[in-house]
Amino acid sequence: MNPVEIIRKKRDGEILTAKEIQYFVTGFTNGGIPDYQVSAFAMAVYFMGFNDDELYQFTKQMIETGDIINHGANLVNYVDKHSTGGVGDKLTLVVAPIVAACGLKIPKMSGRGLSFSGGTIDKLESIKGFKVDISRSDFLKQIDEIGLGIIGQSDNIAKSDKQLYGIRDVTATVESIPLIASSIVSKKIASGSKNIIFDVKVGIGAFMKDIKSGIALARTLVDLVKDFGGKSVAVVSNMNNPLGHYVGNSLEIMEVVECLKGNLPKDIEELVYELSGQLLIIGGKANNIIDAKKMVIDKINSGEALIKFKELIEHQGGDSSFFSDYSKLPQSKYKIEVKSEFEGFISFINAEKIGLLSINIGAGRITKKDIIDYSAGTYIPLKINDQVSKGDIIGIIYHSKPDLDIKQVVREYKSAFSFKENPGEDTSMIFSVIS
Repeated sequence: MNPVEIIRKKRDGEILTAKEIQYFVTGFTNGGIPDYQVSAFAMAVYFMGFNDDELYQFTKQMIETGDIINHGANLVNYVDKHSTGGVGDKLTLVVAPIVAACGLKIPKMSGRGLSFSGGTIDKLESIKGFKVDISRSDFLKQIDEIGLGIIGQSDNIAKSDKQLYGIRDVTATVESIPLIASSIVSKKIASGSKNIIFDVKVGIGAFMKDIKSGIALARTLVDLVKDFGGKSVAVVSNMNNPLGHYVGNSLEIMEVVECLKGNLPKDIEELVYELSGQLLIIGGKANNIIDAKKMVIDKINSGEALIKFKELIEHQGGDSSFFSDYSKLPQSKYKIEVKSEFEGFISFINAEKIGLLSINIGAGRITKKDIIDYSAGTYIPLKINDQVSKGDIIGIIYHSKPDLDIKQVVREYKSAFSFKENPGEDTSMIFSVIS
């Protein structure tokens, strides 16, 4: 067996055997197969894809290249959530406390942001004292005690994925749906998750740009989890406009608290109710989405979800005093008010432009080594179809850069907005739900 023959088979659209897949994954993980051959293999998969069995075997082998976490025999109440990432996406930090307050256990491994997509770990690290790196035993103990924990992704989980992603990132094969699905699911299964809700974001501010591709990825993810004996639902959601009113790490933490107090913007509300509700069904706490959403609303209104978020922060060493005083979160040195030059109704807010602006002011990173300003970000007071007059504030930019080109930043921010004379129809945040 040799790498060239395996690459040729996949290039020509032939089906790889389980042994060939095992040989190749093991080979590139331990360094026996060089990067240039892995690159050729990734490109072959990009064009020819995997059939269902190939995808299962490839994901299985990736799982077995690292540690595997076992939460015990009774996994019915254990659930997980994964988002493909977006601008202002703070949903995990709202959904997780809600479902934990309903009695489910949600051991969550999350990542940091890259490019215009914000990371859950970055947001949590903006909280003074919060620890994202805790021992596995402490993490599992915390799950037993409060039903919720969120830590950084371990390099020992699905080791091959990190190596393969590094190659995909520089060979124009990142968009391969089989390779995306195997990357996501291998880490979820290896971390002990089998009951998973996927939030597959689609649009200008997401990795997947069109609905067709988003639905294809969603279906692949759901089917792959089922192949491993799990239960899964995927929500294909709109990421053309930023989520909520805030983009930026400490600003989004503040908005999370407001959401858990019951002050949810409409776009966040729709997604939180659906994602949380589907998790309650998957986890056996509700029989249908109507009953599930009632449970979600009850846990928010009763304050139990907010209490659960506070428990999460305190268990992981964080200072929760900001719940009653947001000034205890990181604060920027400067703020810029942006005023409208137009009258009419907002028709579009370009999520990608807002996300890229956030990077420029320090709230995001281009490379994993970039240092984040946790206080930087934007406040977007208006949503689609809101009316605006000349001189109205359409945004506030928070930053701590004394040499920031303010005129350029304001131009960039204004360029994200489109206006029209009359309001349009309200559109759903959810394109499709796949189970």
